[in-house]
Amino acid sequence: MPVNGFVSFPRLLSWAAQGRALAVGCLLLTACSGKSGKPALPLPTGHFEGPVTIQGTELRAALDLREVAPGKLQAELSFPAVPGMEVPLNEVHYTEPQLHFEQQGGFPGHVTVNAIREGDFLRGSFLLDSLRAEFVWVRRGPAAPRQYQEQAVRLQAGNQRQIATLYLPEDTVARHPVMVVLPDSVTSAVGPARAAWLARQGVASLLLAPAASKNAPTDSSARQWVEAAFSALRTTPTIDTARVALWVRGTAATQVVKSVARPRPVGIILEAVPLASAAEAQAYKALSRQRIPTLALYAGADDAVDARQSARRLRNAIGYGRGNAVQVYLKANAYFLLPGSTNTAGLWSWPYFAPGYVQDVEQWLQQRLIK
Repeated sequence: MPVNGFVSFPRLLSWAAQGRALAVGCLLLTACSGKSGKPALPLPTGHFEGPVTIQGTELRAALDLREVAPGKLQAELSFPAVPGMEVPLNEVHYTEPQLHFEQQGGFPGHVTVNAIREGDFLRGSFLLDSLRAEFVWVRRGPAAPRQYQEQAVRLQAGNQRQIATLYLPEDTVARHPVMVVLPDSVTSAVGPARAAWLARQGVASLLLAPAASKNAPTDSSARQWVEAAFSALRTTPTIDTARVALWVRGTAATQVVKSVARPRPVGIILEAVPLASAAEAQAYKALSRQRIPTLALYAGADDAVDARQSARRLRNAIGYGRGNAVQVYLKANAYFLLPGSTNTAGLWSWPYFAPGYVQDVEQWLQQRLIK
């Protein structure tokens, strides 16, 4: 207690020591709590552009980054000089200041991007398969909204279930034509990009889980899933049920066309259908009898199929009726890309779609589905 209103000198020293200890304790608590007082930066959303240069060849890239949920980014990577080459990315990882995303397979190849956010710039490395490039992309404004929305669709075939994805164009059309897309396991990586591309053309697309690469002759699962998809679309209010088409790849196509009259699509795109003999092609005569316009696509460098012979047999089976065409794109790989390569001058040639491929599909869609 104070004596005559005065505090002893030793007591003052004791209180001072306690005050210093309290101050240090507060600092330690602040540090331990992780609150430095520095405000958290917002996610690096926006439209970024800049070149990517590999072995002396430059290609302009564009990246749209959006925050679709607190802390969750969504993106599209595109190359404006290459029509149709836009990659949707739903798995984008960001930990200040590092950005990472990856596109496994498909087109333009296996892409990995690692970047650092520096203000309005993204600086980092771009890997295309085994090739590496450094880049600086600058923010040019807000990200453009996606031209489509994704909706989960539950399908059931027998006692099997799957959740397909409906890509629905964001426009003012009340009821959309739709393409049921059935890839195979070889090209499943390209499925979302293809479905998104169709949606940007104004065609809704229902992306199914990939069928097995090689279906046994008695395997009816592909047909059952297609029937389940058509059934689900009949009760979807945003779909024009009079304009439902089908895009199927590989060996699953044979099972699907055997029951093509139930359900009957308004058109069908066949991709990389292997036909080892004229007898195997007989099933496809049903398309001609049912007058279903058919576009068949083959890539000349696709190892999964003898493109020239299969195309010849299929052309003989479906004939040359209105809306029918069989196209072979020489030197194109399974994704209908001409792979990148280095020329004699040491310059890199970027991958691009086989000449005529995108235009042929767009024209067929306009004539048979969008009209």
